[in-house]
Amino acid sequence: MHKDIREAEPEKRDIQKMKQSSIKLIIFDLDGTTADTLGGITAAINRALTACGLPGHTEEGVRRFVNYGTSRFVAEAVPEKLRHDDALLARVTALYLDAYRDTYTMTEVYPGLPAVLDRLGQRTLLAMNSNKQDEFVGRLAEQLYAPGTFMAAEGFRTDRPGKPDPAAALDILHRASVLLGCAVAPDACVYVGDSDIDYMTACRAGMRPLSVSWGYRPYEFLRSLGDQPIARTPAELERLLNDMGL
Repeated sequence: MHKDIREAEPEKRDIQKMKQSSIKLIIFDLDGTTADTLGGITAAINRALTACGLPGHTEEGVRRFVNYGTSRFVAEAVPEKLRHDDALLARVTALYLDAYRDTYTMTEVYPGLPAVLDRLGQRTLLAMNSNKQDEFVGRLAEQLYAPGTFMAAEGFRTDRPGKPDPAAALDILHRASVLLGCAVAPDACVYVGDSDIDYMTACRAGMRPLSVSWGYRPYEFLRSLGDQPIARTPAELERLLNDMGL
């Protein structure tokens, strides 16, 4: 699912100004980066596990295996001895996705982030890219942020690999080039996330990684991934992007 900035609040966008910026596109992860989705995810997976007679998890437990896509998430959620039971994994997955359609609204934005994204969106294109199922990414982008905040909101689809494969990120980059009317090089894009998956996605796409530590991985872990700026708060995120040339 994607949105075109020309379809929402075009008067707030200065395409010519964006074309002149050294950062022409910022892609944001969803879970743990632009929104705290842990409550809804935990409620949904526990409902699925309970229906299968399996033990559930606390939010802190779920935090450890969020970000890696639905298949790995479900495999991590079931007891280790059952992780090769394909029939069980398929059942838990179906029950989880069905439950999440009820619980995905149990999501909150991080304080201060909407205002920061609003300011950033006056200067460059913004997009969202997640390993969450595509149907939920578009809904959450609409629910949590003002119309036109993101020129694209892309989740996992069966016709392309999920992160850390850069396919979706490069699809978004191509659409940004079309919108701006010029070729946007990968290194003119910053990829913002809260996990190793996001860092690897950025690197494989040739984009510039920037991590945030308010999400589901601690600062020390993010620092161990490699040379990259790390923001502890939305205000620091804005400052770091300015330092990077926005």
